[in-house]
Amino acid sequence: MTKTRWLIIGAVSSLLLVAVIAVLLWPSSETADPCAGSRCTSIAAGEPIFLGSLLSDDATSGIDSLTSSELAIDYLDGRFDGIAGRLLDHPISLISENDDCTPEGGRLGAERLLEEEKLLGVIGTTCSSSALDEADALMTARKTLIVSPSNSAPSLTDAERHQRYYFRTALNDLLQGEVAAEFAYNKINGRKAAVMFSPSAYSSQLGDAFGNRFRLRGGIVASRTDIEAKGGVSAAVKAAERKKADVVFVPVQMSSKPSCADVVEAVRSSRALRSARIIVSEACQDRTFLEALGKRADGVYASGPDAGDTADDPFYRSEYLPAFKRSAGAPPAGVFDTNAFDAVNLIFGAVRQAAQRQPGGGLLIDREKLRSALLDVKGYSGLSGTLDCSTTGDCAQGGRIAIYEAPNWPVSRPGAEPVFSQSKSIAELLTGP
Repeated sequence: MTKTRWLIIGAVSSLLLVAVIAVLLWPSSETADPCAGSRCTSIAAGEPIFLGSLLSDDATSGIDSLTSSELAIDYLDGRFDGIAGRLLDHPISLISENDDCTPEGGRLGAERLLEEEKLLGVIGTTCSSSALDEADALMTARKTLIVSPSNSAPSLTDAERHQRYYFRTALNDLLQGEVAAEFAYNKINGRKAAVMFSPSAYSSQLGDAFGNRFRLRGGIVASRTDIEAKGGVSAAVKAAERKKADVVFVPVQMSSKPSCADVVEAVRSSRALRSARIIVSEACQDRTFLEALGKRADGVYASGPDAGDTADDPFYRSEYLPAFKRSAGAPPAGVFDTNAFDAVNLIFGAVRQAAQRQPGGGLLIDREKLRSALLDVKGYSGLSGTLDCSTTGDCAQGGRIAIYEAPNWPVSRPGAEPVFSQSKSIAELLTGP
């Protein structure tokens, strides 16, 4: 055998030896741990699946959302019978905290919920300011889903600011701002708008969304006033009077201080604004507003999700609504209860898709797969509408926004007809003029 052949054989043998050693040292797919670190959660047989709620216990929307969350757990067995159902043969443990509708409340509530290391998902927050850069960031850092039924501030799902584990079933306020502006300019002939807002993420951003779309139509934002700044509501009213506003837009919550009712009362008391039309947002479309103002509420317009499709849904009418009344003692007082029911069921669906059954009845849940399961949601037929979850967290890609005129609001008169309704999508607003 020649020297050259010996060299070739030696080189090949060396390569084969290296390959064999590499195979022996490299972990096989059967032995590698796909759940290294905090990515996966193991749930033992009989152990509960932990979910959290981070909802305001003062705001109507938070109270309604908690009731609906409990109803979703009840309905896991396909019946509203007052008995909690089971998910993948495991009970559900719902841990509740208050978001206080403030950034600090969102942060503290999220920290308390995360003391439970096996927490998989959270329903909340009620208010956008409680989530923005607070609860959404904390939950994402711990790979814990957070799905809000009522957050609507556009920045929460802005591509530059969105947190990966944050989703919402509520409509983006880009939609509400557009429809409210269309109604103000083209339906009631408003030309000078006064925007009276609070400094929260929800209120200020919805005020901006309305103002931007109103200007696009040729309207003038005559005044834009923070009702919590120096001078308060009185200063906001005086600014609107000086500018001779013919439309007043009030994107303020009933739980705020001053509340939406306080602002409307002050506008109603102004002689100079007697003929101005008042439009409030869905956070004010609340039975407590109508009760607080009585006859002085008549004629106030409220924007928000069109309740018509939901009211006509057989499941909503014959099963969900009676169960809600039994549980709460009254029908929903606000407009986000169905969004909460859908939010909980989206998390349930994600758990079903991501969970791996273990010998003996346990579960192994990959948290990244939970997030991926929500991103797989397309064409989901929810009580609040059709849901398609995007990578930036919006699950309601569009919907119908309605304008109702008090006292004919659906929160007090089920089946109330809107005076104006328009369907819009996020995509058309982001790409259109």
